[in-house]
Amino acid sequence: MIKGYLQNDRGDTPMFGVFLTLVLMILLSFLILFSTVQLRTLDLRNGIKMELNNLSARIYADTYQSQREANLPAYENRVQSSSAYLAGLENTFRTGLRKKLSLETEDYRLSDVKLEFEDTGDEIKYTFRCHAEYFVTMFGQRFTPFSNEIELTGRHRTKY
Repeated sequence: MIKGYLQNDRGDTPMFGVFLTLVLMILLSFLILFSTVQLRTLDLRNGIKMELNNLSARIYADTYQSQREANLPAYENRVQSSSAYLAGLENTFRTGLRKKLSLETEDYRLSDVKLEFEDTGDEIKYTFRCHAEYFVTMFGQRFTPFSNEIELTGRHRTKY
């Protein structure tokens, strides 16, 4: 029977088999594409979280120094009213982020990168937002199959 299949040159492949194979390959390709985008998003989020942790450490050092000098109200006033201090924190964050992540590669592009601060009195809340576009190159053209917003927040308590 196997010998008959090997010698038979008629090519009797049913259309259902061809269609099923094609559908399975398309589903597998989509699954791999979706997985790579999820992994890239996870890598981006981890890099951003590391920089937010560094930002929190800097705020902690400033808060600790202010508490040690018994000058916490002056520090809180500086956070609320000094745009230069917040710009310095944002600049430190952006510099560290550029060292860890490229804002644009052949696989993704980050745009509308924003870091916002909010002082609630007891804590400083910082929010990172950006828009991520993921690219796939097929047949010599670059497509954008996925695009999403990334938002991460962190908090640092100023009063203990």
